[in-house]
Amino acid sequence: MTETELKYLLIDIAVNNNRASFKRLYMFYYSKLFWFAKSFVKTDESAEEIIDDVFLNLWMQRAKLMEINNFGNYCYTSVKNKSLNHIAKVQLTQVNIDDITVEIIDVSASGEDNLICADITWVINNSLGKLSDQCRLVFKLVKEDGLKYREVADLLDLSVKTVEYHMGNALKQLTQSIERSQRQTTVTAKNTAFVSTKR
Repeated sequence: MTETELKYLLIDIAVNNNRASFKRLYMFYYSKLFWFAKSFVKTDESAEEIIDDVFLNLWMQRAKLMEINNFGNYCYTSVKNKSLNHIAKVQLTQVNIDDITVEIIDVSASGEDNLICADITWVINNSLGKLSDQCRLVFKLVKEDGLKYREVADLLDLSVKTVEYHMGNALKQLTQSIERSQRQTTVTAKNTAFVSTKR
């Protein structure tokens, strides 16, 4: 969704009370906010309740939607605050972040391309699994959700330098893992070709 489309939806909701536009807004942000909430509260049910609560408040205050400068960041912040409040209520003392998987989908790929794609996906997910919880979360917010370093820093109560460190570490680990995988694939291919020529 572009900034222009988002602005149009917010105006349509605020001025015309358009439920269809609000539903479209909800569907666009739901999956992103859901995993973010779940990284704090751990259960699907609690995450769903938090997202629904945030959007219910947005609908109730829809006349003021145009006063929000950065709607996406506002939603993340609201979800974070409600998640922390939820944790306090159930007296949880430690928050762990769920494993984050990256999906690589190429609808035009087939055969050997699909095998290569699946291999790279496994390498990426395996590499992300070795990162710290916070490093994985920073990587996902920046690379998958498109947040700026400053926005991630504010959202997670980190310094921009810390965000930069986590991103640098994550990208370094991913690059090294992919390069190792490619070298292994090349060696395997050469060995296979050699065996074939010997027959």
